[in-house]
Amino acid sequence: MATDAQNWSSLLRLGFAGLPGTPEHHLSVDGMTPAGPNLSHWPGNRTPPPWKADLSTGICLRFARAEPAERDRFLAGATTVLNDHYDTDGFGSLLAVLRPELAFAREELLLTAAATGDFGTWQTERAFAIDRIVANLAGAASPVANEFRDLQGAAKGHARYRWLLDHAVEVLDHPAAFAALYADELALVRGEIDAGLRGAVERALHRELGFAVLTTPRPVHRMTLNTLAGAYRVLHVLGAADGTRYRYHDRTESWFELLTFRAPPRRDLRPAAAALARLEPAHDGAQWLADPPTEPIPELYFGVPSRQEYGQITRELRPSRLSPEVVARELQRCLRPEAVA
Repeated sequence: MATDAQNWSSLLRLGFAGLPGTPEHHLSVDGMTPAGPNLSHWPGNRTPPPWKADLSTGICLRFARAEPAERDRFLAGATTVLNDHYDTDGFGSLLAVLRPELAFAREELLLTAAATGDFGTWQTERAFAIDRIVANLAGAASPVANEFRDLQGAAKGHARYRWLLDHAVEVLDHPAAFAALYADELALVRGEIDAGLRGAVERALHRELGFAVLTTPRPVHRMTLNTLAGAYRVLHVLGAADGTRYRYHDRTESWFELLTFRAPPRRDLRPAAAALARLEPAHDGAQWLADPPTEPIPELYFGVPSRQEYGQITRELRPSRLSPEVVARELQRCLRPEAVA
C-alpha cells in the first residue's frame, strides 16, 4: 500500500531553472527563482518559518514531513520542482521532495554531505565522498561521464540531478563504487588536517573577532583551512621562497540564513584592500583586491585581478612585500564591531 509520501511526491516532476518549457509556477529548492514557492537557506528566501533549517536539505525534509494540507497550500498547484544551480545541498533537497522515504532513511548522511559542500568543512569521510561524487559526477574520471557528454548549462544540471535521483541508493549506500571521484582528494584533506593538528599549520585565533590567521609553508585545501580555523573569518598566509602570499575569505556561513548558529556579520573588505594598497601599490601585475560582501565567499587577496565563480578557487596570488603583521592588522581594523558594514 502506497504511503502518503509516495502519493504526493509521485505527482511532482524534476525540472531545472532555465530549461525550455519550465512552467512559471514551480517550486524552487536550495537556490531561488524570482517567484513562486521556495525552500532555501539562501539570503532573501521565501521559506515558511516553521520549515527553516541551516541547510536547504533540512528545510525540504521538514516540508516533506508536514501535514498534507500544509504542503498542498504551500505548493498551490505547483508540480515542477527545480533548482537554479547544481550541488550537494541541491541534490539532498530534491531527493527530500521527490523521493522522501528514501531521504528520510538517510537523513543524517544527506545533512552531513550537504554541510560538507555548503560550509566547506570536514564532517565525515562518507559525507566527503558523497559531496565529491556529486561535484565530479560528469568529470573525466567518472564511470558515468558519457551520460552527460555534450550537455551544457541547464540541460547538464538537469541530467546530473536526474541521474542522482535515479541512482541515489547506489551513491548514498555504496559510495566506494565511485572512489575514483573522491579518494585522492579525501586522502589529501584528511592528511592535511591530521598534519595541521600536529603543528604543520600555525594558527593565531582572534576569538573576539571570529578571525583566524593560518600560516603554512605550502598550499593547502580550503576545507583544511576552514576546518582548522576555529573561526568564520580566515586569512591564509602562504610562505614560500619567493615571498609571502595572502588570501582572506569569509566562510559561507555568514552568507546563508542559518537557524541554529550565527557567524559574525560581514564587513565590506574593500576599504581594507584600499588601505593595504596605500601601503603596497600595485607591482608586477598584481594588486590588493577585495570582493563585495554580497558574494557567497568574498575574498581579499594580493594578486591578479579576476572574477571567481562560487565554489571555485582559481585566482592567481602573487608575492606581497607586506609583513603578515601588517596585513592582519588592517583586517582586524576592518572586522572590529565598530567598523561600518
